[in-house]
This record gives sequence, C-alpha cells and structure tokens, in this order.
Amino acid sequence: MAYEREEARRLVIRAGKELVKNGLIARTWGNISARISDTQFVITPSGRSYETLTPEDIVVTNMDDLSWEGDVKPSSEKGVHAEAYLLRPEVNFVIHTHQRAASALSVLGENFVLEDLADARERRILGDVIPTAGYGMNATERLTRNVSRAIEEFEDSQAVLMKNHGALCLGQNYAGAFRTAYTLEEVSEKIYAKILGEKVAADEYRRLGKSVRGSYCIHVHSPYVCRMSRRGTSMRPYLDDLAQIAGTRIRCVPNHASGRVIRRAIGSGTAVFMKDNGAYVIAKDQDEAEAVCLVLEKACMAAVLGITMGVPPVDRRSAAKDRRMYVQSYSRLRDEPKTKS
Repeated sequence: MAYEREEARRLVIRAGKELVKNGLIARTWGNISARISDTQFVITPSGRSYETLTPEDIVVTNMDDLSWEGDVKPSSEKGVHAEAYLLRPEVNFVIHTHQRAASALSVLGENFVLEDLADARERRILGDVIPTAGYGMNATERLTRNVSRAIEEFEDSQAVLMKNHGALCLGQNYAGAFRTAYTLEEVSEKIYAKILGEKVAADEYRRLGKSVRGSYCIHVHSPYVCRMSRRGTSMRPYLDDLAQIAGTRIRCVPNHASGRVIRRAIGSGTAVFMKDNGAYVIAKDQDEAEAVCLVLEKACMAAVLGITMGVPPVDRRSAAKDRRMYVQSYSRLRDEPKTKS
C-alpha cells in the first residue's frame, strides 16, 4: 500500500540518516523514494546533505513524465525510481545505495545466481538472482534503461547492482527495502570472498588527520587502500563516485615523499598512494576528507577484484566527465539551502 504523503516524506528523511550512519552511502550520494500513489512518489532532492533535510525538501514527482511539484529539484536518478514503481506495483520504498561490497561486486557486470551462494533466508529476501544492470553514467537515460531492463527481466529480484556504481534496493515498505540492502551486503561479501578465495577485510581505518595550510589531510591506512599502495602504480577508478570525488587517476609516490611531491601527484584531485603505506587524502575540509576516505577504501576493494578478474575500470572519458560535473556543479549543491529547478 502506498504511503500518505507526509509519512512518506518523514520516512525518506529517516532513511537518509540511516544510510549515512551505517555507511551505505557517503555525503549526498545515493537517493531514496517512497510511493504515495499509483502515479506519484516522493524522492530526495539533488545534491543535498541528508542530515539537513526537512519534509518540505522531499520532492513529489510524477512517474509518467518525471515532472515534479515545487521549486526543489528532485534527485537526478528519479527516472530509475519511477521505473521501479511502474514495473513493480508491490514496491513502495526504494533506496539507491553505494554500499561497500555490493558496489565492489558490480564491477564484474555479472548476474549472480544465488542457488549456491546464499542460504534460504537470503534468497527469500533477495530472490534467486542478483542481476547487474549495464553501465550508464549518472543521470542518463542509458542508466535508467539498463536498470529498468534488469528489474523487468529478473522479476523476483529485490536488488539490482548498477555496474561501476552501486545498487538499487526494493521493498514493500521502509523495513523491507532496508532488509534488502543489508542482506545484499551480507551476500555480496560472501560472493566477493568466494571469488578471491579469501575473507573480506574489515572496513577499519587508522587515520591521522590534521589541518594543513587551509586543507585537511588524512593518512589512510585501511586494508584495501594499503593493498593497492603495495602495487606501487597509479589506479584508475573502478567506481564512478571515486572519479567524482578524488579524480580520474590516483597516483602513487614513494613513501616519505616530500609535501611538494605529494601535492604535485594529487594535482586537482584529493588522494595519492604512498608506496607500501596507504594513501594521503587532502581535501578542503574534514567532512570532505572523511568522505574521500570512505569512497577510496570501497573503490580499492573494487579495484582488487577488478584487477584480479581482468575487467577494466570506468572508461577515461566517463570518469573525466563525472569529475568535471562533480566539481562544477554537484558538489556545490550540498551547502545550498535549496536547489531551484
């Protein structure tokens, strides 16, 4: 059953805080919606911090033509949510996450049959297959078409991986959508571990942060970042959110390199590997630096899998466009009180 409009708005705000708290998204990435009728849903606005949202910021959107009420612009992924509601009449809550293991697994571009990969409870929640929608850049018709095709083809699947991007989690209600997201992560960790033949490393950080000349610097010494730093080479993004927030290439410099060398290697990005010693993140403030750390570790987890399995990273043109769009527009929306249409 669809939600009443105001209840839907309150639940969407609550969901945003839960996603951030549990590390299923970082900053303003991801988006959340709730059905309010057979023709409308409410969805999070574009590029806004989840911690500051009010009910008035949650946008009423029409499924048929993606038009919306008011002057707050809805998420750029509104088309993906509309397709989920149109194709699945029983779905009343949708969350698009950038969760760690599921995002990493998406780089393979495979459909994962769960017969031997998940137990009966997990299959009841997720369905028999976790499909992966083909790659499409953020907010594009191609992405919407690819996700729509996966939802339609795998009609009992409650989660769809979005290649090099994240996941879409469906539920009959708020609790059901989150049950899908958490179960997807549990199963994705098991699949990841089975493919590589090793246990998934805990998402733990040893960070030393300090302000440096108007910026905030963090030494990241977490499992997959350290693993990639040992390669001693540059890394191109396997996940598009890394391209957005950190740049199109993460270079590697010798350990104990000078500040000048580190800054030159970072360039206009926000991160650099230190050979055998993790990475340094340098961002405009602590909030952004922490977000880069979260995304970098997840992206390194994806890169380990991608490199091992011989799949390519996000293509350079798409990565460059993602970075440019983030720097020029998307990142600025977060601190604005309201986004005009």
